[in-house]
Amino acid sequence: MSKIVPDPPLSSITTLGVVTFGDYGENQKPLFRVNSGMPIEQALEHASTLLFYSKKLAMEAAMDVRGEQYAWAAHYLCEMGKAVVDDLTQAMTPGS
Repeated sequence: MSKIVPDPPLSSITTLGVVTFGDYGENQKPLFRVNSGMPIEQALEHASTLLFYSKKLAMEAAMDVRGEQYAWAAHYLCEMGKAVVDDLTQAMTPGS
């Protein structure tokens, strides 16, 4: 049985730096962008950490009567984690 090798190999995939986040103002202009050139392993590890803490803060927001401060923090962490994952998804999609 032969080993399936992704094309391109996962070790060669890096962030593209095309996904933006942190939209603000009337025109919803993005304030931030994922940096290009981050290896997939490091980018996914960082996204996982962002989403882990977002999950913890969301739970605190749900359980605390003053949870609004936690909810906003969770929202921004989710937005950052999603941007990293979306950028990597584009890098892994042929023809993107």
